Amino acid sequence: MFKNKQFLFVLMLLAITPVIVFMMPKTAAANAGSKIESLDLVSAACASGPAQYPELIRLRDDISKAESLNEARALALAPTADAIDALINARSIMPFSEDLRLAETRLSDARSRIEAADTQDQVADEFSGMMLAGLDDDRVAGVSVGKVGCSYSTGETIAIIVGLILGIIPGLILLIVLC
Repeated sequence: MFKNKQFLFVLMLLAITPVIVFMMPKTAAANAGSKIESLDLVSAACASGPAQYPELIRLRDDISKAESLNEARALALAPTADAIDALINARSIMPFSEDLRLAETRLSDARSRIEAADTQDQVADEFSGMMLAGLDDDRVAGVSVGKVGCSYSTGETIAIIVGLILGIIPGLILLIVLC
């Protein structure tokens, strides 16, 4: 019964979010003050890299210190599955978003690599590799000098919000992977 109420709540939020997003003005008013905005976390997600998120670093450390391989996999796969669920929910709202489809593919590939890892350290390495600017297979990143933050599409913003509703770790994973 609790699952149905939780699902209904998430479904209602998903239905309301596009209306709110499309009603928002396309331009933002400049504010000269140093007021902290509620979306500063989203706009500054990639500015200082994954070290900005101590929860993810703590989780990576917990994964590498797990007593068994199955425990390490469970620690890594739970938030990864929640992040994938958030992307699936966002894709139901924005079904033609190529960015969301690619992010879902990257996270699914990361999940497969975590499941195939042979040691706790390999599981932690695959989990932290997923956090490196959203890379998969430890490929080299194309970083542009002077990049201050990330620019998220409407679908990506919805996915991040759904991820944050499901839990802080899935939301943070999406902030980094979608950057």
